[in-house]
Amino acid sequence: MTDETFPYSYKVNTNRVVDKDETVNVVPDAAGLQAIAGAYDLVSMRDLEARFTLKPYRKAGVRVVGPVRASITQTCVVTLEPFDSELALDVDRTFEPASSKPRKIRDLNDDGEIEIDLETLDPPDLVVDGVLDLGAVICEELALSLDPFPRKPGVEFQGGSEDVDAENEEDVQKEPSPFAALEALKSRPED
Repeated sequence: MTDETFPYSYKVNTNRVVDKDETVNVVPDAAGLQAIAGAYDLVSMRDLEARFTLKPYRKAGVRVVGPVRASITQTCVVTLEPFDSELALDVDRTFEPASSKPRKIRDLNDDGEIEIDLETLDPPDLVVDGVLDLGAVICEELALSLDPFPRKPGVEFQGGSEDVDAENEEDVQKEPSPFAALEALKSRPED
């Protein structure tokens, strides 16, 4: 993890995950829920629970696996009304200690371009000084999963001629279609 600031923090010492799995339940208090909701433009967050299993990964790393469940209220971008929804995320991320050696980026086929294999796992994130912030993991996963344009279930945006007022309707009808211009060129007699 980097030095970014997240609205909620729950730090664990990764040095204790050596040879066996450890289960950690993360349940933010009311202030934590309010901070997360405010940071991600939610009307409210009623509850959030993460049940992570910390597993040893390679020599000194940690793998974080488990579900995150949250009950949130968002504002519909169409009706501007609040609506409730449930989030269910499955986290599977790996972390390794920061080392003095920078990571090498490989050119898989020696053509000068770096290719990314979408079927492989992402490279591990970094753990700084043996401390992993599970709150930051939760916040990152939430930020990636929230719909930036949330809509209330069953609501659809109604665009088209209903949205054009009478004053501008004549202007819209007078403008020729680009396809009409192409049709005119196509049907023109040849010289």
